[in-house]
Amino acid sequence: MSFFRKFVDSSKELGSVKTLAVCAMMLALRVVLGLFSNFTLALVPFVKIGFTFIPIVITAYLFGPVCAAIIAGAGDILAIILANPTAFSITPGITICCIIEGIICGAVLYKTELKLKTVIIAKVLVLVLCTLPLNSLVLCFLMHMPYWELFLYRTAVLVPFGAVEVAITMLMKKPLLKIHKSIA
Repeated sequence: MSFFRKFVDSSKELGSVKTLAVCAMMLALRVVLGLFSNFTLALVPFVKIGFTFIPIVITAYLFGPVCAAIIAGAGDILAIILANPTAFSITPGITICCIIEGIICGAVLYKTELKLKTVIIAKVLVLVLCTLPLNSLVLCFLMHMPYWELFLYRTAVLVPFGAVEVAITMLMKKPLLKIHKSIA
């Protein structure tokens, strides 16, 4: 399937009530995970590790890049608003990176067989195109730290955690296949 066709088909998925119901559940899961599953390391406070990728990967595999981008972006914004409703501190650069993550995952995983190679490609693209360079750039401006220092610290933590994310995604393979068959 062509790259652009995945976007067209993904946008058509939004016309289904089943899709909207599952996306709403994935958005709720993304918000809850954004509130309770993220943690920072004491030695590296500018690296956040969490499990918010799970609903994004599920949405990307089931419904494609458009739906995954919506879940990733809206989930980031809602988690920030709910975490601290009085200090509305949305960082547009981080939210854009979340949206790009959803697009990349959806473009790679949508309407493909969920194989280890495909999941690794998706994770490497997210790390190389978004998480490491773009998030580090945004954090560089926010934290007034040298870009390369941030980039190297984040790489040292997030690349090994990327392997954990791939493993968790592969553990979700059988349930995802069942869900995909039941909503098709």
